[in-house]
Amino acid sequence: MISGKVLYQNHCANCHGKNGEGLRKLYPSLSDSKKLSDVAYLTCLIKYGTSDTEINMAGNKNLYDIDIAQIITYMNNQWATQSQITEIEEVRKSTCEK
Repeated sequence: MISGKVLYQNHCANCHGKNGEGLRKLYPSLSDSKKLSDVAYLTCLIKYGTSDTEINMAGNKNLYDIDIAQIITYMNNQWATQSQITEIEEVRKSTCEK
């Protein structure tokens, strides 16, 4: 959890906020996201970002799979309705259309 928090603060908090509150429509709030349990979806967003009509987010292609697993674990334990640990294998098996 500590590593995930540090990684979140270094790579995500600038846009999504220290407490996951987001920045209005520019960057979505994580604190009320229903997608936090979708590891494949989050993995793809974190790695590659997106610029669809609702979300505009830069990717973090330099993060390792373990980093992404730790960030997702941190986010789930902070803001999801059900805490969970994300295993590195879940991140590795996520397929992204990029």
